[in-house]
Amino acid sequence: MIVKGFTIGLLFISLSGCASFIANQITSQKKSNVEGNISDGTVEQQLCDSNNYCVKAIGLGESAAGDHSLKFTFHINDNHKIWRYEAKNDDVETAKPLANHLILLFTGYSQPTQVLYIHQLWLQQMTGAEVIVIPSAENTDTFNFGLNYAPPIVAEIHRLNPTKVHLVGFSMGALAASEVEKQIDNAKLYLVSPMTDFDYSVKAIYDMFYRDKIYATFISQGTLEDAIQIVYEKSGTTSKDRDLIAKLNGAKSPTFIYTSNKDRVIEHAAFNAIQNDNVDVNIYGELNHFEMVALLSQDLMTDFVSDLLERPVLKSEITTLGILCDFDDDDCLNQLPD
Repeated sequence: MIVKGFTIGLLFISLSGCASFIANQITSQKKSNVEGNISDGTVEQQLCDSNNYCVKAIGLGESAAGDHSLKFTFHINDNHKIWRYEAKNDDVETAKPLANHLILLFTGYSQPTQVLYIHQLWLQQMTGAEVIVIPSAENTDTFNFGLNYAPPIVAEIHRLNPTKVHLVGFSMGALAASEVEKQIDNAKLYLVSPMTDFDYSVKAIYDMFYRDKIYATFISQGTLEDAIQIVYEKSGTTSKDRDLIAKLNGAKSPTFIYTSNKDRVIEHAAFNAIQNDNVDVNIYGELNHFEMVALLSQDLMTDFVSDLLERPVLKSEITTLGILCDFDDDDCLNQLPD
């Protein structure tokens, strides 16, 4: 997700009008606006490579093994939905489909790590895999689109030696997930609304949310473009490093892309350049960027889980998918047992 990352910088841009100020706001660490005990069950982990370069990741503690009633409420514009999932420990040993697997969730830009806790816990309960959340790209001392996450993550994968690694990248997180895929040989890659062009996404966000604001009169297109170039230069990356489409054309692992033709943050024409039989592109209608990265679609959720489990999953399998309902649809919400 990208919106929150630019809010502070653009609100105060009238005071500075400086491209370097905008660039600094884009790449600085953001405080989460998520409150409450949503992530009391998580454990912070340090993942380190052989050079002792480490990144922080979020795992699940012992509390993840108990009974859970998960609920995720999403309200944007006129779309107000509730997702629920029940995990019951009935003392009966049942085989988990992805036992001894590892699932890594790569958070999108400025997407609160805590929000993914719900999906993290659901995936671990449902699959039996270990699920780890990788924070968004700006949560490092030097912003470089999350590419510096790859060495410690690859080292951790080798240490854990899982049967298979499932790399799930949201928005900008797709770039780091794809970089890890290049370096291991037992991966599957799932990219939800992947950011193919940072320049395009920054300008799209600006046009969607800030173009009509009063302070926008102080921001020229040239200033915005200069800020983007500063981000590129300070990141120490090249256009080749950031070329997600080229990485996907070289992907050797089964790769699944989930995108919406109503997602204005993503440059959809870029997917036409993918010429790799390992890559499967799924397109959904009527979902914006933020609904996509929240998995706020029954079709999207069903396709993702079917690809994950390598079997057709029916929408009626609520013990696997949970339920997704309009907030005022009591008949739908009552499908789950108390």
